[in-house]
Amino acid sequence: MARVVLAAAFIVIAGCCFSVCLGQGDLVIYKLNQATCTQYQVGRTNDCRWPANLNGAMDYQVLKGKIVAYKIQWFNGAWSDWFVPGYNDIDYKFNPAAMSCSVPYEANSMRRMWSYFYDHTHLYILCQ
Repeated sequence: MARVVLAAAFIVIAGCCFSVCLGQGDLVIYKLNQATCTQYQVGRTNDCRWPANLNGAMDYQVLKGKIVAYKIQWFNGAWSDWFVPGYNDIDYKFNPAAMSCSVPYEANSMRRMWSYFYDHTHLYILCQ
């Protein structure tokens, strides 16, 4: 008769302790609640919130999810490299004038590269 030895481990995530069985039955025994991520390609939005400022939560406000990466299709048809919010997406241009919008949109304000969602086709990965 074969003898099966199972080991137990405890994992601490954000202050919560979970018991996980290791060995032949090494599947997680608790329900995983993970985000579902989907890629979308969208045309211009004409939504002034995208270019308004450096707000890193604009994706939650507009799309009710987190954009983890995005690309811009330039007017010549070429696609940008991937941008990751908060890492490599500060625009090299700024907003020269104030605009009426539902969020602060001030003159001489900086913005993220997703400001081009306003008038460019774009591709993004949204997690909810």
